[in-house]
Amino acid sequence: MNFPLFKSAMVGLLLSACAITASAQKINEQELKVNVGKISNSTQHLKNLEPVTFKYDVNKYKHLKLPAGEQYGFLASNVQPEFPAMVYEASKVYESGKNNSKVAKYNEVQTENLIPVLVAAIKEQQAEIELLKQEIKLLKAK
Repeated sequence: MNFPLFKSAMVGLLLSACAITASAQKINEQELKVNVGKISNSTQHLKNLEPVTFKYDVNKYKHLKLPAGEQYGFLASNVQPEFPAMVYEASKVYESGKNNSKVAKYNEVQTENLIPVLVAAIKEQQAEIELLKQEIKLLKAK
């Protein structure tokens, strides 16, 4: 099979796509992130969180297309008092009839934002461990 018109159209399309250029802007992290501060009392805040397992009610809320099976996480109501910035209002648009749609809104936890808090808590605990090691060393020396 020979399609010269198709081939020339494809070559023209490819050449047009290659002619489009994008300009990337490199932004300095110190300019991008403002009001940077250390995370403190992370261990205390984490102690107030209650990790849970749960299942979404996928039968009742089929229209939201939530994941089935056991999930691990936190209740937004438990995280809100400790880390209010980690809780946000999620919304999903779903069909509710012919030419009609609705929006479901519910609170979600951005669990990936817990990673820096966990690192801070580990560092706090490690500092406490080091201090206790020094105290034990002093007590043994007596």
